[in-house]
Amino acid sequence: MTGLLQRTVERLRGRGATDLPYPQPVVIFGTGGSGTRVLQVLTDHSGYYLGANLNRAGDALDIGHFMRRWLDRYLDKADWIAAELRGSGEHEYGYPLAMAEDFALTLEDHRDALDDPQAMWGWKAPRTILILPFVHELFAGMRAIHLVRDGRDMAYSRNQQQMRRHAPLLLNNDHNEASEPVRSIAFWANVNLAAARYGERELGPNYLRMRYEDVCSDPSSAVVELLDFIDSPASRESMQRVAAEKIRPSSSIGRWREHDQAELDTLHDIAGEALRKFGYE
Repeated sequence: MTGLLQRTVERLRGRGATDLPYPQPVVIFGTGGSGTRVLQVLTDHSGYYLGANLNRAGDALDIGHFMRRWLDRYLDKADWIAAELRGSGEHEYGYPLAMAEDFALTLEDHRDALDDPQAMWGWKAPRTILILPFVHELFAGMRAIHLVRDGRDMAYSRNQQQMRRHAPLLLNNDHNEASEPVRSIAFWANVNLAAARYGERELGPNYLRMRYEDVCSDPSSAVVELLDFIDSPASRESMQRVAAEKIRPSSSIGRWREHDQAELDTLHDIAGEALRKFGYE
């Protein structure tokens, strides 16, 4: 075994090797439909390598394939989201060694097109939010960028793939049997709250949470915050021009206001804690 695979296996077996032969990654994530594409575009233009094998949304496809192989099995065994929601912060999220080995090989494929192995790098894959402790265990110095969008708008989004795929393992029976907007906002609240609590406690200054609405309303400030967090050498002025050119607010911002008030009251009852925490009063 060589490279990252060897280091990953050695760490999991308790033989040390905490230093990687290249920089720690920047990882961009959020629940599906949050708008993480805008952060991928800005990070890519700032000089970071985020992969060559991407889909139209800028998601790293190699990592997406890894998720399809392992995510359901991981969520079936891990209880980290439930533990964070309980407020205990104590959980077991065991996984087979083969999962870590596969991830190591996946990242080697993801980095394969890099000319300079010491270049700044990372990836954008929204579902990384569901395996945050796993990734953090492998990359203790990672920088995590968590994008949140108003859960009420998310409840009425056509993009419900992440929720439909993973809600059965993460929601209670009542929520799983409810209408799609109710399932969607319950999933949004649980996953984002768990990621926020884990990030704030375990990653500290290496965790940045941004709101999609703020990025769209003030791209100039958002790009400076992003560049400072990832230590990008890119010119702030040039990147502010990129942000002004590339960021276009979605016409669906605030779409929740067009829906039935009784259903909205239900959404607020379910997700009130998360809505308040993320500033969506």
